[in-house]
Amino acid sequence: MKNKWLCSGFFARHRIKIVMWALIAEMLTSPLADSHPRVGALLGFAVLLMVLAGVGHFANRFVVRRVVLPVAGIWMIARIIGAFGNLHESYANLSPVLGLAFSCSILWAMFDHFHSDFHNPRNPIAEAFISYLVIATAYSQLYWIMNHFVDHAFNQTIPSTQLGTFLYFSMVTLTSVGYGGIVPLNPFVRMVAALESMSGIFFVAVVVARLVSSYGPKETRQRRSLVEDET
Repeated sequence: MKNKWLCSGFFARHRIKIVMWALIAEMLTSPLADSHPRVGALLGFAVLLMVLAGVGHFANRFVVRRVVLPVAGIWMIARIIGAFGNLHESYANLSPVLGLAFSCSILWAMFDHFHSDFHNPRNPIAEAFISYLVIATAYSQLYWIMNHFVDHAFNQTIPSTQLGTFLYFSMVTLTSVGYGGIVPLNPFVRMVAALESMSGIFFVAVVVARLVSSYGPKETRQRRSLVEDET
């Protein structure tokens, strides 16, 4: 009983950091998931459980119950079917589409909580970094969809099974690094890449501003909180 209490207490204190490191581990192992779809499904399931176990702590719980959980269940079913089914069938390509819906639902829940409760953050840096990773994942799934339906989306042919490649391009674009190894050619894909780059810069600026305001004098934080509640 004591060990169980310690474990639950440890998870309660560090659940946000655990979710963050779980997402990082899942991204680092994405090339393995590309070459072994069944392993990728298992990794995705493990990360999904970890995220759902902690997302209610730093996201709007109403949105999590009504939107995130149903979308997460459908996405996981599609991923399992794609991993164990025929890769040449149309149903094998549903996972990234539903994954985009899942990522957007998580961002919705997190940003709503981020706006309403950031004056008293518990782990602001970890929460912001998780949001950053989810944004990169959402854009990577959008790139997969556009690469699948648009001709000559990039300067090289990227197989639909290489989700890690789209994630790499998304992370490089979001951070405005732009190595140039993968270049969007289609005008619509270019505009999405430009929008992602702007989103990354804007997100960092907003997070820094909110972090500075959250660590200001107590009286200033209380006054700002009252103003936000009145508005």
